[in-house]
Amino acid sequence: MPVDIAMPTFNCAAWLDVFVESLVAQDFTDWRLIARDDRSSDDTRRRLGEWQERLGRRMTILPDSGARNLGLIGNYSAVLSATTARWVMSADPDDVWLPGKITRTLAATQGAEEAAGAGVPVVVCTDAEVVDSGSQPVADSFWRWSRMDPERMSALPRAAMESVALGSTMMMNRALLDRALPIEKGAAYQDWWLALVAVAFGRVVALPEKTILYRRHEVNATADPYGGSFFGAIRRTLGAPLAPRRRLEGLLVQAAAQARLFLSRYRNCLQNSEIAALEALAGLPSLGLAGRRLAVLRHGLWFGSPLKNAGLLALL
Repeated sequence: MPVDIAMPTFNCAAWLDVFVESLVAQDFTDWRLIARDDRSSDDTRRRLGEWQERLGRRMTILPDSGARNLGLIGNYSAVLSATTARWVMSADPDDVWLPGKITRTLAATQGAEEAAGAGVPVVVCTDAEVVDSGSQPVADSFWRWSRMDPERMSALPRAAMESVALGSTMMMNRALLDRALPIEKGAAYQDWWLALVAVAFGRVVALPEKTILYRRHEVNATADPYGGSFFGAIRRTLGAPLAPRRRLEGLLVQAAAQARLFLSRYRNCLQNSEIAALEALAGLPSLGLAGRRLAVLRHGLWFGSPLKNAGLLALL
């Protein structure tokens, strides 16, 4: 039962060795690592070559690795498209995999397939421990830290507002990848796109256990949560009154663009209510205050926590 692990890399030489060591230490050993470097300016490409020499057939580096820069979405789409196994995991090389991650995630994926059928798209994701660049604890739960409740995110309108899965915790089956690839170039993030496909056409299984150390540092692709608590959010808002609205506007622009792409590709496969919700989200940035609030209320365009939804209504 081989598992492919898709790992795009870009300027991650400082973290790469620790990640691959955590992969090699897993109790599940029937895996193949598929990597591509997105024209890094640091030592990443050489380190990939060294690991390929050590791992042999257990590691594949794509032929165009280091030759050109495809960006986050393009690089992820390239490595995922190169996979051939029935089950595929995504890996960010700045994270650390905890013992037993592959075994537990694979068991959940197989269980979901047994219940729904191997032809149904499945994504399994987990919680994570959040650490800083020096591996010091930041939060013991990514979901609590980011105020994410996966159980609230099973409907497509909600999943279109916020990603239900953290990419480096994910396992996907072949049915999901066949439906989702290639990832549209204008997608907000690869994990968000993949989770949207799973919510629309299959299943997302969220395991409460933590399977990785999720590293936060100065060049993460995503921003830290705005406030870990109600009072924390208030303090940050008082310190920079315009920041929350700017941040929400940026998120809505991302979500709206992704909704338009999703509709363009899958409209004929969606329910009428889902189409209406995605159309409303796609047009949300251009609406006035009353129109935005009405669209959110009418189509269920909510985040995964009451605190974030209160902020949404207050700042729209």
